[in-house]
Amino acid sequence: MKKSLKKIIMVVLTFAMMFAMTVPAYAKEAFKILKTNATIYSSKTMENRRCYNPDERIAYIGKRKVAVRSSNTKVATVKIKDNAIWATPKKAGTTTITVKTGQETYKCTFTVYKYVNPVSSAMVGKTTIKGTAFKKNAIYNLRYSKYKNKSIAFKFNLKKGWKLRGGISYARSNWGVGKMSPNGSKIKVAGGSGFLAAALAENIKTGQRERIHIYFK
Repeated sequence: MKKSLKKIIMVVLTFAMMFAMTVPAYAKEAFKILKTNATIYSSKTMENRRCYNPDERIAYIGKRKVAVRSSNTKVATVKIKDNAIWATPKKAGTTTITVKTGQETYKCTFTVYKYVNPVSSAMVGKTTIKGTAFKKNAIYNLRYSKYKNKSIAFKFNLKKGWKLRGGISYARSNWGVGKMSPNGSKIKVAGGSGFLAAALAENIKTGQRERIHIYFK
């Protein structure tokens, strides 16, 4: 009986030691800044706040207690909200974002770009949208009634020096989270006015990213 009890105690102690060893490793997970640039969009682009939010989530902080500041608030301001650090671009330029958590300090150069059109052309079913349609604005409107309940192909062709990040993201007006489909694939336009399809383009050289939306009114 005593031997059995000793074995049980040893097993419990072993698991306790294993747990104690793993918890600190998780708790000390490295902090990381996820995004170091943003774009200033035109007022017409920003009219549809469902497609565009000026605030950029640049880091998750979880339950960490952090202090954050921007060296040039004329370029971008920063704030802490919903367990994350957010940057709001103000004008083109660069600023240094400093994050202090515990005894550690993290810094990154945050760049705000003027909007650059990455689109050569876009296809929505049999409709060709010229790249010049996105020259000043990152959003293009189409009539929902024309495409209602139709499964049509969406394809974005990008200019040289740009690449597509992922495929085509799309969402109905009542969806909280969108879905993803390969570039050039068919997507059903449904759910009423407010359906949207989008592509995220990235400049290979600079890392600048542009979100291009086709919105069905």
